[in-house]
Amino acid sequence: MATVLLHVIGNLGGACYLGAYWLVSSGRVTSFSPRYQVPNFIGALILLGYSIILTAWASVVLNVVWALIAGTSLVINAKRARASKSRTTEHL
Repeated sequence: MATVLLHVIGNLGGACYLGAYWLVSSGRVTSFSPRYQVPNFIGALILLGYSIILTAWASVVLNVVWALIAGTSLVINAKRARASKSRTTEHL
């Protein structure tokens, strides 16, 4: 039963990646959108844990890099949004 649950969780991580890819590929969101980057980040963390448990080291490296890219994008875009908002309120 624990093995089945582990694989269900692993598939959930993959579903996060695929859902985010579908959103951006279908034009529903941009690659800068948190609605794209958050599922990428969550999917990477889930698959990172899954890969560590399975000792799939190439996948571990891939998901560490994927999480770093998505996390960095979230931070940069949040800073840009705050800076843009503060410039807008300064002119009022």
